[in-house]
Amino acid sequence: MTERDTILGASDREVLAATDEKPLPGLTPRCESGRHPVVLAIDLQRHLFGDDVPIEQSVEGYRTSMGAVAYRALEHIEPLLAAAHDADIPVVYTRVVPGARSGLGPDDIGLTDGLAVRDDDLVLDKSYSSAFYGTDLTARLVRADVDTVVVLGCSASGCVRSTALDAAQLGFAVLVPRECVFDRVQASTAVALLDIDERYGHVRDADDVTSYLREAAA
Repeated sequence: MTERDTILGASDREVLAATDEKPLPGLTPRCESGRHPVVLAIDLQRHLFGDDVPIEQSVEGYRTSMGAVAYRALEHIEPLLAAAHDADIPVVYTRVVPGARSGLGPDDIGLTDGLAVRDDDLVLDKSYSSAFYGTDLTARLVRADVDTVVVLGCSASGCVRSTALDAAQLGFAVLVPRECVFDRVQASTAVALLDIDERYGHVRDADDVTSYLREAAA
């Protein structure tokens, strides 16, 4: 079941169906996935996970945490990252670094426990929503001849969506595994995925994205 099925009424589905075969003028055509992907794992940080409990309980620890919502996504994220590593596809982890007023320390903003980060993975710190804004990510990907970015992580409506938007505007194909993104509000996740799939990239099941990574490396 796609985001169209879960959040759109019949009228909205008809409107979008009318533009499926002939996109609206002015929209940049979405690039199809290529043969040189990279995985961008967005902000999989301890303070955004907290404890594996319902979100209304997890915020009693870290007020920024998403609790069980994040951990259910992690169950799909971990095998996808493992497949990328097995296929020698580059993995980039981002960390958003908040200001001193946040009260968060180095351990809090670190990557969540359980991620099998390899020595050759890149951990990229950022200060803004998009992984591209104010970083050297674009230059790194161009030098590596990357043509496709697989974007996953947190939050769907913020950092994931803005990273997907910037990637598309920079000419990269964008692929998002739907089970591997999460947000504080589930409606926000669905709307963000719908927006990405309609305008900037392709949203697919995690198993399909994993298969693509293996095929791209073959």
